[in-house]
Amino acid sequence: MHRSLRLPPSIRRRLCGLTLATLIVPCITWAQLPAERPGQKAFPTYAQVFTSPEGPNQPMGIGRGLYPGRVVWAQDFKATKWDGVTGKWWEAPNIDQPIVERMLSDTLRTLTGASTDTAAWEQLFRYYNRTHGRGDRGYRPGEMVTIKVNMNPDEKPGEWTNAGFPSPHMTYALMQQLIEHAGIPGNCIVITDPSRPIKDMLLSQIRADVRPDYQDIVVADREGTTARRILAEPDLTVPVNFQIPHADGTIEKTDLYLPKVYTQADYLIDYCVVRPHRVFGLTLSFKNHFGSVYNAQRKRFTPDILHSFAIWDYPTPYSHGHYNGLVPLLGHKDVDGKTILYLAEGLYTSPNQGTITTVVRWQTLGNRWFSSVLASCDPVALDSVALDLITTEPNLTMQPDGKPNPSFNGNIDGYLHEAALADHPPSGVVYDPEADGMPLNSLGVHEHWNNPVDKQYSRNLGKDTGVELVRLIAN
Repeated sequence: MHRSLRLPPSIRRRLCGLTLATLIVPCITWAQLPAERPGQKAFPTYAQVFTSPEGPNQPMGIGRGLYPGRVVWAQDFKATKWDGVTGKWWEAPNIDQPIVERMLSDTLRTLTGASTDTAAWEQLFRYYNRTHGRGDRGYRPGEMVTIKVNMNPDEKPGEWTNAGFPSPHMTYALMQQLIEHAGIPGNCIVITDPSRPIKDMLLSQIRADVRPDYQDIVVADREGTTARRILAEPDLTVPVNFQIPHADGTIEKTDLYLPKVYTQADYLIDYCVVRPHRVFGLTLSFKNHFGSVYNAQRKRFTPDILHSFAIWDYPTPYSHGHYNGLVPLLGHKDVDGKTILYLAEGLYTSPNQGTITTVVRWQTLGNRWFSSVLASCDPVALDSVALDLITTEPNLTMQPDGKPNPSFNGNIDGYLHEAALADHPPSGVVYDPEADGMPLNSLGVHEHWNNPVDKQYSRNLGKDTGVELVRLIAN
């Protein structure tokens, strides 16, 4: 029997503190519906090299965060121990849990300027609440936090492959931070990917901790088979408005809907992975939410019509200076409008989102695993840094068959230009995801580093604008 989330009959309609009887009701499954057909074109054989149209250190948009535009990159090669052959990379012996926990701790402290983990979370919550009209306050008991994970490769039954999943170790480290340092009860934490199953592999470290708060964490996915693994439901009162291009040049206004675990949450954490994408080039903070949209006609969570914004292999290939659906998706008041932290895991990285694609080492790191985590309060800045890292690593711009990924063709950062300048974008369109007459402001700051060796952005060079990259490199 599938389980789904019933909103409690109160104004706030919170998940936290409710009995299981209030949380779950039987619901029809969507898992048996056929998946949309992916693009079928073969990879071109000619080289595709990404070159930014504006060049290095040309910031655009407005930096966000306690330290505007700050992105923290922690890296420790001792965190990753897989030999590339034995077992699976995500199994316990292949990741050093204490090192991962230290990496995340150092990242949060550096992002906020705090001296302790508890103070770091206090700063994050206070910054969010100050900038969203809630007053200068931290987390309050009973407030719900939803974490969106990227489970896109997990579309087939059975055990995980060696594809690019978020690791159970970083997931546990994040839950540990929320419970032990942010003071959030487990029954106020939801881990979700509405369009995919969230399997036991991701949750293994969490469920191995027998303390009640770790057992009480709720998972909301497309299957919802138990009391604490519920079926993600759409909130059909909360649409995201999109303008979908068609091959004949027409534009169709379309509404897709967000899940209730977003709309009833007080806060979100965007937990993506550092990974290229076969037809979008990147799948980072923005594209992580592709798994969060419900198509009322298809009666399931699917982003199929948003593939109109793919860079290649679809009838309307995206190029610079055009409307991009990633902007209203992340810019919605119940998505970016609730997000306190953008986190990108890169312990092991794969060259695309495929289920059968295997994680790869980095040539630019001496043939070692990426062994990293990145974090920011600015989604545009985070994606900008991850883009520069990805596009200069040959093992990520080349596909497993040895051919280049055609997405790296100069248009890959078009969505970042639109997002950074959302109030006056290059496309000239009005981004109004709620269709309420209140267009978006800048979603953050975008720029490219000076070069792949020094990796310096404008704030690293003494400017008072642009991105700041803070590197915590242990090895």
